[in-house]
Formats: sequence, structure tokens, C-alpha cells
Amino acid sequence: MRVPMSDFACPQLLEQEQDVFFRNTPLCMGLSSELPEPNTYWSDNVTGIPILMVRDGEGRFRAYANVCRHRGGRVVPEGRGSRDRFTCPYHAWTYGNDGKLLEVNKGSRFANQSSIDLPLITLPSAELCGTLWVRPTPGDPVDEEESLAGLQDDLVHWKLSSHPHAGTQAIDARMNWKLGIDSFGELYHINVLHAETAAQEVMGDLQTFDSFEKNLRMVAANQRFNLMRMLIPDPAHWPYKQITSTTYFLYPNVIMAVGPMGVDFFRIFPLGGSPSKCRTIHTWYVDPNVEKHFTDSAKSYEHGLERFRDAVEQEDYPMMEDIQVNAQRGIQAEIVFGRNEPSLHHIHNAHRLGLGRELLPVEDI
Repeated sequence: MRVPMSDFACPQLLEQEQDVFFRNTPLCMGLSSELPEPNTYWSDNVTGIPILMVRDGEGRFRAYANVCRHRGGRVVPEGRGSRDRFTCPYHAWTYGNDGKLLEVNKGSRFANQSSIDLPLITLPSAELCGTLWVRPTPGDPVDEEESLAGLQDDLVHWKLSSHPHAGTQAIDARMNWKLGIDSFGELYHINVLHAETAAQEVMGDLQTFDSFEKNLRMVAANQRFNLMRMLIPDPAHWPYKQITSTTYFLYPNVIMAVGPMGVDFFRIFPLGGSPSKCRTIHTWYVDPNVEKHFTDSAKSYEHGLERFRDAVEQEDYPMMEDIQVNAQRGIQAEIVFGRNEPSLHHIHNAHRLGLGRELLPVEDI
């Protein structure tokens, strides 16, 4: 497949992507464990729209625009916590976690309070098989089949809601957001770019590929795979999760990798309205069977985040930043994905399909 390098450098294309993908498409925000119990909340701004997500007193997942209906300020600072009401720091208007306006500060001076019906703006949201989905713009409800497209059995199998949040970090890079996704979409580079890091754990240039409408699943074997083949001849008895990493692309911008230690969840967004900048939000959810063996959870969590950050910041993303520079300079018209990179074929055409662009042909080479 030949992909135009202009796809990574065109400001007009980015404007269309931001409108279609990051305003009007349901986005997978994270796992259900982000809101572990009733009356917990999570305020997140990375989509470009301030979003307040809550689990109300009855345990129902809800999402709102995190914008005060009085003067338009942000009601809740970015972060996570536990409370059932939220007070705007500007004029102290107070809202419940059901979105209702509960109190107007000095309301008798402001207006006849019975005439003020200004709840937080509700955003379409859904909790699907242990994952949280929000459409950043009011509109149609989140459709489970459209969002998961057949991945339901997989997600239920992993018991995602049982994986507690272990830590989150942000990585900014001077590259197009789609290049960030591409860096996770193939294992062809593992034995070369990551010879001293990831290749010590993952078998390079070996993966499966299955598509689920615009989503996909790919499975990689880790370095314990061949040992397991010798020790346990019958594949039916292999400890699958201990010898593989199962990676999902959740359209339009999420990479979710399930492995022996838990779930690595990556949300990748354009940054600053530029086709040459992006932000990756990496969240690690620890496997509960692993968590109980940590003697110092905070230290172990930070070490896990550091290992990822070092590999990405020192190896993957510098390479992608080089590609971005060449895309902007127009040195060559296109790049080529080989037949051992099927996930990249799928991802790029999924994005094109979402935008109504012509699909790229897969050549027989």
C-alpha cells in the first residue's frame, strides 16, 4: 500500500479529522476502573473539549461538557476524585453529578431561581464491556455495535473493569497524530529499532491480524513463547496471556495492549491545531493478579511507566519525528506499507473511510 506523505502534513486534512474524529465520533476514553465506585469523577481535557465523566450515586456512567452554564468557565479541574456535586470556582454555581443545577450563589439577587433551568450539557456516553465511551459533541447516542463492531467477546474475556488505574503520563511529540498510531501498528521494526529494549521481550516481525469493521486486533508472541511450546505441547493448555500481547486499535485514535502485567491504553490526539504535533496519553491499568505481588505499588507503577516512556521517547517517536520533517519538506511523495504490515493498511483505510476519502489499494507485490 502506498500512502501519500501529504496525509501527515496537510492543515486542511487535519481540520477535517478534528471535526469528524475528535468532535463527532465516539471516543474510547479509558477503562471502567477510571470510575471505580459510585460518586467518583474524572475530568479530562485532552480531546480539545473539556469533558466531565462521573459515576453517579446509582453507579451509572454519565458525561457532560465541563462548562458552567453561567459564564462558560470550567467547573471541575482536570483530574480524578470522589464527590457528588461540583461548584464552579468563578461564581459558585453548583451542579449535581446528575448534571442538574443545584444552587445559584446568591440566587435571589441573580434572578428568580425557579426560572433558571441550566443543567450541564449532556454528552452521549456509554459503558461498554469494561470501557468508557464519549462523543465530545451532543448528538446521537453511542452505538455499541458501531463502536465495538464484534470485539465484545474479547473485551469481556479480559475482565477489563477489574484492572485498577495504576498511572497516566503524557508525551508530546513533533509528529502527526497518525504517525503515533503507526508506531504501534507493526512488529517489523522491533528487532531493528528496539534491538536492546522491546526485542528482549517481544518476538519481532511475527503477528496475527483480524479486522472488526474499523477496529482491529493483532497478537504478538513474547520471548517465552518458544519455551512454552517445548514445555507444553498442547496449545489448549498454554497460559495465553503470559506468552502474548494482544493489541487492539479502537477507531479512531486508541491503541490498547493487553499483556501479562495488565493493560496499556494509548489515546493519541493532534496538538495545538498543527498537523505536525501530537499528544499521547498513556494509561496503565495493572492486572489485579499482578498487583497483589507488589511490595511498593507506587514505585512499581512508576517504573512501568518509565520503561514505556524511555522506549517511546528515545526510539519510536524520534524516528516518527524524522518522518514528519520529511513529509513537510516534500522530499518524497509517498511511503509504502508491506504485506507484513497489514494493520497499517487497515488503520489508514479506516480513517479514509471515516472521512469519505478514496480508499488506498493494496497492491500485490
